[in-house]
Amino acid sequence: MNETKFCINCGKEIPANATFCSFCGADQKTAATAETQTDTTATTGKQPTPPEHTNMWTALKLGMKQTFTWSQRITRPQYWWLYLDLMLIALILTFTLGLKVYSFPAFAAHVNVLQAVLLLIYSALMSWISVMQFTAGARRLHDSNRSAHYLWFSLIPIVGPILIIVFMCQRSKPAGERFDRFASQPKPWTHKWWTWCLLVLFTLLYAGSVNIVARDNAMDSALTTTSNSDSTSDSDDSYADSDSYDDSDSDSTDTDSDTDSESDSSSDTDSITVGDDDIDISDQKTYNTSYSDSSWTGSTFKIDKVTVYKTDGDYTIGSGSDKRDFNGVVKVHMSIHAGRDISAYPTQAKLSTNDGQQVDADMDSDDFDGDLNSGTDTDGNLYFELSKLSSVKDITSIRLKWDASYDTDDYDDDNDFKTYDATLNLN
Repeated sequence: MNETKFCINCGKEIPANATFCSFCGADQKTAATAETQTDTTATTGKQPTPPEHTNMWTALKLGMKQTFTWSQRITRPQYWWLYLDLMLIALILTFTLGLKVYSFPAFAAHVNVLQAVLLLIYSALMSWISVMQFTAGARRLHDSNRSAHYLWFSLIPIVGPILIIVFMCQRSKPAGERFDRFASQPKPWTHKWWTWCLLVLFTLLYAGSVNIVARDNAMDSALTTTSNSDSTSDSDDSYADSDSYDDSDSDSTDTDSDTDSESDSSSDTDSITVGDDDIDISDQKTYNTSYSDSSWTGSTFKIDKVTVYKTDGDYTIGSGSDKRDFNGVVKVHMSIHAGRDISAYPTQAKLSTNDGQQVDADMDSDDFDGDLNSGTDTDGNLYFELSKLSSVKDITSIRLKWDASYDTDDYDDDNDFKTYDATLNLN
C-alpha cells in the first residue's frame, strides 16, 4: 500500500514522496523538512513530551500562553474547557466590576478617578478574554481542517452562530496539521510590542463603549426621574384647574341662589386624590412657606407650600395592626436640586404637629426621590394623614425629618449622611 500525506496548503491527500500538490500546486518541501527534523529527533533518542491531561486549569494555561497564536491547533476538549473557564471569569468580572462601571460614567462633565480605574481594569480583562476566545476559535477550526475565515459566518444572524458551534464540536482531522507553522525560536506574546499595542487599543475601545452605555443609562435614569416629577406637577396643575372650573361652574349655576347655598355646594364637591383613593374635603387652608436648605453637598431642599385638609367624615388606611382612621391630611410640596450624586428619601419622612401628633409619610406620596444624579431637579407632594383634626386652624406648626446620603470610599468622610430637620410655622 502506498503511503500518503496531506497537502500543507489545501489539505488534500497526496503521495508521501510528492514534492508538489497535484491539486493546488503548493510546494511540499516545508513538510519534508519538518518530517526530517522529526526523524532526526527520534534518532537522537529524544521522545516527544506526552500531552498533559486536559482539564479546566491546563486549558486555561494553554489559552493564556496562546492568546495571540493563530497558526496552530487546539483540540476539542481543550477548546471547550477553555470556553467554560472564560465564561466563568466573565461572569465574575461582570458581578464584581461590571455592575459598578455600567451604573455611572467615569468620563462625563468631570472625571471620576475611582470609576475610571475600575473601568480600565474591567475593560483590559474583558478585552484579553475576548482575544483569547477569538484566537482559540480559529485554532479549533484549524484542528477540524477549516480555515479561520469560517469565523465570518458568525456575522450571519441566527444561522451563522449555529454553524460555528457545529464546526467547533467536530472531531480533530489529521489534515488539519497543514495549519501547524512553528517558528524556529518562538517568542512569547508577552515579549512582543505589537501584541501589547493591540491589547491597549482593544481596552480603550471597550472602555469607550462601556462609558457611552453608562452615560446613556445615567441620562435615562435622570429623564425618568424628571418625567415622574413633571407628570406629578401636571397632575397637580390639572387638578387645580379642575377645582377652578368646578368653582366657577358652581358660581354661575348658583347665581340666583343665596350665598349660604353656594358655599355649601362648593365644599361638598372638593376632594383630593392620594394614590388610588379620592378623599372628600370639607375644609382646607394653604400656607406659603420659604424653607430652603443648601448646607449639604451643594444640594438644595425647598418647601414652598403646605396645605391642611379637613376630610368630610372619617377614612381608614392600612391593614391589620397598622390599620387606623384619619380625618385630616397635611400636604407638603418639596423640590430638590442635587448638587452631586445623592440618595434622598423625603417620602420616608416623619411629621410632627403642634398638637402632639406624629405620623409617617403616606406610601402613595409622589415618587420624586431616591437615587438622584448630579444636577437633577425634581419635586413632588408628600401626604401625611392625621388621626384627629377638629379644624384646619388647629395646625399652626409642623416639623419634618428625613434622611439623605451619598456613596463614598473615603472612610474619613463624615459628611456622607445627612438628617434634615425642618420646623415650619404656619401663619
